[in-house]
This record gives sequence, C-alpha cells and structure tokens, in this order.
Amino acid sequence: MKYFMMVLAFLGSLGIVQGQEVDIHSAIRDREAAQAESDYLRTVQSPLTPKVVTEYQVMAVEYDVAQSDLFDGRDALFLVIFRTQKGSIEASYDWTGDVVETIERFRNLVLPRKILLSGMKSYSGWRVIGTNYYVYYVKDRRKRILYTIQIADGNKRKKILLDSEGTVIN
Repeated sequence: MKYFMMVLAFLGSLGIVQGQEVDIHSAIRDREAAQAESDYLRTVQSPLTPKVVTEYQVMAVEYDVAQSDLFDGRDALFLVIFRTQKGSIEASYDWTGDVVETIERFRNLVLPRKILLSGMKSYSGWRVIGTNYYVYYVKDRRKRILYTIQIADGNKRKKILLDSEGTVIN
C-alpha cells in the first residue's frame, strides 16, 4: 500500500512539473509578444502623443487576431480598424499577430501644449478651429507623425503643419 501511495505521489508531481513547463513556455511567448508590441508603441508614442491616441494604440497592440473568426492564419496581412468618435487606427497584423503597419487619423483632439504653442507662435490673436493628428507606421522601416492646427482670424484661415517634435513644417 505504501508503495502504491508513493507511485501516485510521484506521478502527481510529474503532472505539476509538466504544468509548470507549459506556464514557462507561455510566459516566454507572452514576453516575446510584449517585446514585439512594445517596439510599435516605443516607435509611435512619445510624451507628446495625445492621451486618447495612446489608449487606442495600446488597444491595437493588445488585440488578439487569433480570436477573430475572419483570421485564417495565412501569411497575408490581416487588417483591423479601430474607430472612435475622434478618429481611427487601421492596423495590419502579420500571421503571428504583430502590428506590421498602421495608419492613424484623429480629429479635434486636445493637442499637447508644446505643439500648440509652437504652431501658434507667429499667430498671436488667432484662434484654433480644428486639430488633426496623423501617424503612418511600417514596422522596422518608417514612421511619420504629423500634427495639423487649423486657425482663423476673422475671415482668414490657415493650416499649420508640425512634425512629432512640434517643429513647423510649412
């Protein structure tokens, strides 16, 4: 009887060890996925990124394409569009679920103070009538972040284009 109990205890401990190995492999996959995801976020986010945009960028990173009924696991890019009243993110994923490309467009956001002050520096007395935020990202190749500020002074209107650092482009 003692021998039987010892065999059961031994076999039970093997099951626990095997379960831990699965958890370790899962943790490694999760860490690798988080690394790939953070590459996208590290590339497109900065302290000047509007808060509502960062929330949607994180949502795009956390999206699990494998859970979609339309995802078939092929090597073709899989497009998902995240929409809000303020704008959208069109994110393309590869077969592993990594963000490969995004086009992000947002309107009438509260832009960071640095961006607004930089854009309005030469236009004292003008008022802001609209703002836009645009990002084009391609993994390991390209990133373009633009802010536009539409301003008015009476009947005069002007659009100011700024880069990700707040430098006026036009």
